[in-house]
Amino acid sequence: MAIVTIGPMLKHARAEGYGIAAYNMIDYNSARAIVEGAQELNAPVIVQVSVKTVKHWGYTPIAHWVRDLATTVDVPVALHLDHCTDFDVLRRCIDAGWTSVMFDGSSLPFAENLEKSLKAYEMTEQAGVGLEAEIGAIGGVEDDKHVNEDEARLANFDECIRFVRDMPNLAVFAPAIGTAHGMYKGEPKIAYDLLKRITDQISIPIALHGGTGLTEEQFHRCISEGCAKVNISTMHKMLYVNSFVALKEQKPKLEEPLSFIANQNAAMKEDVKSVIQIFGSKDKASDARASLATRH
Repeated sequence: MAIVTIGPMLKHARAEGYGIAAYNMIDYNSARAIVEGAQELNAPVIVQVSVKTVKHWGYTPIAHWVRDLATTVDVPVALHLDHCTDFDVLRRCIDAGWTSVMFDGSSLPFAENLEKSLKAYEMTEQAGVGLEAEIGAIGGVEDDKHVNEDEARLANFDECIRFVRDMPNLAVFAPAIGTAHGMYKGEPKIAYDLLKRITDQISIPIALHGGTGLTEEQFHRCISEGCAKVNISTMHKMLYVNSFVALKEQKPKLEEPLSFIANQNAAMKEDVKSVIQIFGSKDKASDARASLATRH
C-alpha cells in the first residue's frame, strides 16, 4: 500500500474501541521492524519520527524508507512527525511526503498555543495531511524537550473544548492526562475522570503519550475512553540498544554486523507484535483500510 493519512483510521479505531500503535522509529531497521510486525498481525500502524531523528537522517531518506516499506505490505502504514515546534520542519516534512505531523505548543501560554496550532492546522489542511496538537504539559523527556514533575500539568477541560472548536478536522488531539515520556519513576497517575470528560464532549481521536511502562489494564482503560493513537518510544529505543549488547555478551567473538542487526530487528518486531495485541488492533487492517484515503 501507499502510506496513508491517520485521521480516518484513528476515527475508526476510536469508534470500534481499539488503539493503533504509534512507534518512534530510529533507523531503517527499526522502521522495518515496525512495519513487518504490523503486517504479521494484519494491523494498521503509525511510524513516528522525532525531530532529532529527522535532522540526523534527513527528510527525503526517511520518507523513502517508510514509503518503500509500506509498498511491501497490505496493512495501512502512516508516517507521522512527533513533537515539533518548528514550522520550517513541519513544512519540510509535509513537502517530503509525511502523511501527518504534530505541532507541540504545549509549553506556550494557552492563547499562543492556540494561535500557532491554528496556523499549523491551516498548513496541514491546505496540504491534505493530518495534524496532531497538544495541550497541557506531559512530563518526562521526549527528544530535546524536558518537563520535570513540577512542571507537568494536566490539560484544562474548558481550554480543551475551546482549543479544538476551530479545528474540526484535527486528526488527533493530545491532552495531558498524567502520563509521562520516558520511564516512570513511580506509579503513573492517569486522570481517567478528565479523559472521560474530554471524550464525552470531543469526538476527535485522542493520543496517549508516554505509553512505555503502562500496564495492560491502563492501556485498555485509556483506549476504551477514546485513546485511539498510543505512543511507544522509550521501549523501542531500549530494545534497539540492548539487543546489540545482549548478543555481544552471548557471543563475544561474533564480529558479523548483520547478525547484530538481525537480532535487533527480531527483538523490536516481537515488541511491536506484543503491543498490537494489547491494543486490540490485530486483524483490524481491512477495517482501517476501508476507512481511509491514501496519499502517494
